Amino acid sequence: MSSFVEVYCDFDGTITRGDTIDVLLERLADPSWQNIEQRWVKGEIGSRECMRQQVPLIRGGWKAIETVLDDVKIDPTFVKFAAWCRKNGVSLKVVSDGIDKVIHHILKREKIHVDNVWANHLIEHESGELELAFPHAPQVVNCTSGLCKCKILAVGANRYVRVVIGDGRSDFCWAADADVVFAKKALLKHCRESGIKATPYEDFHSIRATLQEMITTSPASEPLITVPGLAQAV
Repeated sequence: MSSFVEVYCDFDGTITRGDTIDVLLERLADPSWQNIEQRWVKGEIGSRECMRQQVPLIRGGWKAIETVLDDVKIDPTFVKFAAWCRKNGVSLKVVSDGIDKVIHHILKREKIHVDNVWANHLIEHESGELELAFPHAPQVVNCTSGLCKCKILAVGANRYVRVVIGDGRSDFCWAADADVVFAKKALLKHCRESGIKATPYEDFHSIRATLQEMITTSPASEPLITVPGLAQAV
């Protein structure tokens, strides 16, 4: 059993194939969501305000969302990765600037166990209208994300090897604070441009192999260690 490694994993685009919120908007929302999206792309609003305005545009309530989610696939290598984490006592946490109910639904469908899920909270009113609440919103001035990944990551500081796995803009902030970063797509580009050490990955098989080596070659009594054999690419 390992007690010194904690894995913090993004959801959309990392565990799933594509972004679940984008899929829901494209299939169910009033077309005006695209105007809001363009404001976010241009930097006029942050992700929290963007999602706050977009989610109420989704029609059909949770039943319609469930139907759309049937078409959302996950990275098939994540199933074995999650099982490996559980078997080896590695705490696996999902931290997402997406929607909590969507994440729980997909994890349950795939019979995947994780230790915690942090995400924005979906509310369905009696009228069927949807609303997104932000219980984990950052309390930092000028931070416009829906959820503060840095704050969640800080809980394990100085006690665990904190491993972050991600792919996109919502992962930029906490990548600089993590002990180990596995990155792809926009996050990998950001890490390279910012001088943040990160290891590229294609799927969870390679991540599992690296963490397995970390666990088997390092004593649990040394929580913050140099990861053996880890190619820290920038």
